[in-house]
Amino acid sequence: MELFFPEQLLFAIRKEREYEMSLNKLYLMRRTQIEALQQRGCHLALIPLGPTEVHGPHLPLWCDIVSGLDLAERTARKLDAQGIESVIATPVTYCEADVTNVFPGNTSLRLETVSMLFEDICLSLARAGFYNIVVVSGHADPANVDAVVKGFDAAKKKNPAVNAIYSDWFSMIVSGAVNHLCKGEHPEWDLHAGEIETSFIMNRYPELVDEAQIRALPANHAGEHLFANIAAGADNFLDCGADDAYFGSPGVACAETGEKTYDAFSDFIVRETLALIGK
Repeated sequence: MELFFPEQLLFAIRKEREYEMSLNKLYLMRRTQIEALQQRGCHLALIPLGPTEVHGPHLPLWCDIVSGLDLAERTARKLDAQGIESVIATPVTYCEADVTNVFPGNTSLRLETVSMLFEDICLSLARAGFYNIVVVSGHADPANVDAVVKGFDAAKKKNPAVNAIYSDWFSMIVSGAVNHLCKGEHPEWDLHAGEIETSFIMNRYPELVDEAQIRALPANHAGEHLFANIAAGADNFLDCGADDAYFGSPGVACAETGEKTYDAFSDFIVRETLALIGK
């Protein structure tokens, strides 16, 4: 297999490169381009977020980073089609992910570090005029969400213009809103490295997955009790029933499911964003 380097994430090397480069990716823009964006009255930033976290035996550790970036890109395109310009901030590739620390390679930040990080990021974006902020995360750990929101609150105390939310698109999985788009028996329990996240990676970076291995993985429906177990004090995936670091049905994943669910989730984020900016 051809070598694959993490730098490809930052430069979005994929088949539709020209389309990708039409997006306002803050980390790829020159100062003069940013100034032109400010002059056009753009005040909206999307921040892709995901930890470098273990995702089963079959997915790369940057799975949540990929999904956060892809969802931000899709959201930006859909907003642009409605005449609303945005910038995609530099992806944040670390956050709190303690529940998977029992597996090798996992990287997690302290909650206070996450809060301070997002306080500073929000203040920096607001200083540049991008004070409407949507965090588009591939990671839904409740503790991490709370830490990010604390960062929002701290930033707002220093700059009242800061107007930020952490997208709740993940609720569509738990509520069963995307069950009809999936092939697994219980997509609502597909909470980590299962059908949906595996389909995400197969959709964007199929060279990073071993389909033969994926097809051999049995469904794990222990996700039904994941949040209850965490609330009861379980602090790792082993104690929550994910011996192989996944919940759900990766064996039925496919690129088409990734496309359909990405589309539904980005529609949800668009609605959240429009509400945030009062449209």
